Amino acid sequence: MSFDHHSPQLAIDHKRFSQALERDALDVCLDYLRRNQAPEPEAAKLISRLSEKLFRNGRTDDAVECGRLAFALAANDNEVADFCAWLFSNCGCYAEAVAAYERLIEHRPDWVEGYRHASGALAATGAMDRAIAFAVKASNLAPDNFDYAFHAGCLLLDAGKAEEAAPHLARAVAIEPENPRAARALSAAIYSLDRLDEALRLALQAEALAPGDTDITIHATELLLRSERIDDALGLLDAATDREPTNPTLWRLISAAESQSGATEAALAAIERALALVPDNAEYHLHRGHLLYRCGDFVAAAEAINRAAALDPCSQSAKRAQLELLVVGGQLTEATAMGGELLRAFPDDNASAEAVLRVLNHRLDTIDGDYVVVADRSRHLSRPPRTEPSFIDRMRSQTRVLFALIIRETRTRFGDSRLGYGWALIEPVLHIALLSAVFSLLMRGAPPIGTHFFVFYYSGLVPYLVFIHTSTSMMHGVTSNGSLLQLPPVKSFDVILARGLLEFATDIVVAVILLVGFAAMGIPAMPDNLWSVATALIATGLLGCGVGFVNAVLQTLFHGWDKLWNNMTRLLYFFSGIFYVPGMMPDWARDSLAWNPLLHAIDWFRAGFFGTYQPHWLDRRYLLVTAILALLAGLSLERGLRRQLSEPA
Repeated sequence: MSFDHHSPQLAIDHKRFSQALERDALDVCLDYLRRNQAPEPEAAKLISRLSEKLFRNGRTDDAVECGRLAFALAANDNEVADFCAWLFSNCGCYAEAVAAYERLIEHRPDWVEGYRHASGALAATGAMDRAIAFAVKASNLAPDNFDYAFHAGCLLLDAGKAEEAAPHLARAVAIEPENPRAARALSAAIYSLDRLDEALRLALQAEALAPGDTDITIHATELLLRSERIDDALGLLDAATDREPTNPTLWRLISAAESQSGATEAALAAIERALALVPDNAEYHLHRGHLLYRCGDFVAAAEAINRAAALDPCSQSAKRAQLELLVVGGQLTEATAMGGELLRAFPDDNASAEAVLRVLNHRLDTIDGDYVVVADRSRHLSRPPRTEPSFIDRMRSQTRVLFALIIRETRTRFGDSRLGYGWALIEPVLHIALLSAVFSLLMRGAPPIGTHFFVFYYSGLVPYLVFIHTSTSMMHGVTSNGSLLQLPPVKSFDVILARGLLEFATDIVVAVILLVGFAAMGIPAMPDNLWSVATALIATGLLGCGVGFVNAVLQTLFHGWDKLWNNMTRLLYFFSGIFYVPGMMPDWARDSLAWNPLLHAIDWFRAGFFGTYQPHWLDRRYLLVTAILALLAGLSLERGLRRQLSEPA
């Protein structure tokens, strides 16, 4: 809003204007003022009174407009300048408040309060150097004033000038020794000067004065951890989380304390609580990655560190962690390249330089043959012989990798679905219900075998789903886990097999749940031969894994293979005897279908459920031989093309 300088000049009538102000006719006064081109300087005090009334009535913009006019008319009038400084500060016009305070200080150079107010306004505008100068002036002019000393100390501390801040903060603590904020600030300044014991004493003093202040608790805990007083730190943190369980910083500190004490599992649980509250904190993901690496879960560790690097591409710590992973994994060429990038990005960072030096030393250590020290050509240095891991060690490592991959797949299989693993149960239930509803009408209420449609279709659907789920899920094992294959402990065999094992286990659990559901409904569904049922499922799982390995290789080499495979599985739904008995078909049709090993898997499983059903065309040996051949073919393809499968896409 601005004054109109194009209207005819009108002189202010002091008497009428003052009377209008007394009657609170603010709009009349404001309108009269806006129509006047050049008010007299003597009117500045009246305009200030109008501005104050407007401000107290909540009309901030109009008040500032009048305040600016009053200050322009009589900036040298201390009364007007003092009011304008107050008004501009309260209205957030800090730059104009600074101008008013500086004008007042020119007239009153010993006005201590003016220096303090000017410092606050300057700090609000971001002019920290000038703000600090005014704050120090106020503190020195009034050394017994707590607020002036504390304000100056805090500004200096925030500016990284701990040595200059400490005397002002010490003065504030001396004036008010029971003030926890002053003790906490002085503690931070003293710690920056490498006086840990004194800083900790002040931090604990502040904590005792304000036990419910989370910020003070966090500061005291950090110093306790640096002093290796872990139990004391955990005691403070436990009390703080009871008060404020949704503070992620507290859980991050608990994780640090537990990690420092060697309780890695507890540290992991705490950092996961923190990440549940702030999932996009890069430092938290990095800390979790280090903990997972310590636990031997290299796959999850790499994911966490890569997540941290993605969230904060400029993080030196995340890049150094990625570099260490490459070195541990033996990817020295990639590690060297990343080391060069790290040095270019952070040439003055000593930690980065040390990390790159370790990479170069490692490369030197892994050069084949002996090497000669340039300074001493007569002496050859040889590497100590490497110790080959035993078979048991390799199996343990393989088991850890597979377990980590299965856990990862368990968390991500239905990650985009609200029902989660409920879908694994819903799919067969819908199939069985639909088939039972349709064919109970067509067959007039009698299934081909047994007395209940649910059990008949269950016996056909479970082996089919075991085979389809296993072989289809394994197909995307390599293409969905390309980044994990860059970790040396993880091979393409691991990511493919992990998916197959998870799908097989999931389908077995679902099958058991369905049997329990049938029993709860009063439907007799226990198999007549449990051993035959279990053997049939194992053979079906082997067949699915064998085909899954083949599919995984084909999908990596030909990215359209999954579409062709999906169409083939639709045909298998109709040609595998799920909802019919092959004995009901002509001999030529049954003999043709008998080439399908999945038909034998279903009939083998079904024969275990119904003791009276022993079809003469069922060839268990054919299914087993086919499953073993498929498994050998898949494993051979994966092993022969492992290098190609592990290459980054």
